[in-house]
Amino acid sequence: MSAVLITGISGAGKSTLAAVFARRGLAVLDSDSDPSLARMVNRAGEVVESPEAPDLAWVEQHSWAWDPARLDELIGAAGPGILYVCGGAANEIELADRFTHLFVLEIDEATMLTRLDAPSRDNEWGRTGDSREDLRRRRSGYQRGLRAAGAIPVDATKPLDQVADEIVTLTALPAAGARPRPRSAR
Repeated sequence: MSAVLITGISGAGKSTLAAVFARRGLAVLDSDSDPSLARMVNRAGEVVESPEAPDLAWVEQHSWAWDPARLDELIGAAGPGILYVCGGAANEIELADRFTHLFVLEIDEATMLTRLDAPSRDNEWGRTGDSREDLRRRRSGYQRGLRAAGAIPVDATKPLDQVADEIVTLTALPAAGARPRPRSAR
């Protein structure tokens, strides 16, 4: 099994893209759907509950992170072929060696804010407390940092069926040079 990571800021379309891949019959994991994988942690790495309305001070001391052992387990259990992992985490670059390709879904601020406000959105991050302001402040640097780490940028303002087509096409290409460098190499 090879795994491909599709990441992006909140509102970039990761979960919606996971649904597109699932409808196409592709092996896909929406990383937010597994509470043993994706969870809020403090700086010591301890799992914590997010307050209803986190302020910026709280957000700066906590992050959404993946459990590396659980990620390995999920990738290993996926079977032959390609597993598309749709999601993001603060430690995604440290875990990048698990993936043959890393894509970053890039969006502008207006698109992000519109998607965060969509009534169909099932995630409250970006609507509660200062989480929206945190996303506004981080979006540009987050996308730039992933590109610097070797992620392949994808314009996620396009219809997500087109985004899915682009990723599937690019995934079929050799992964040489597509693998991101570890964070320490930046």
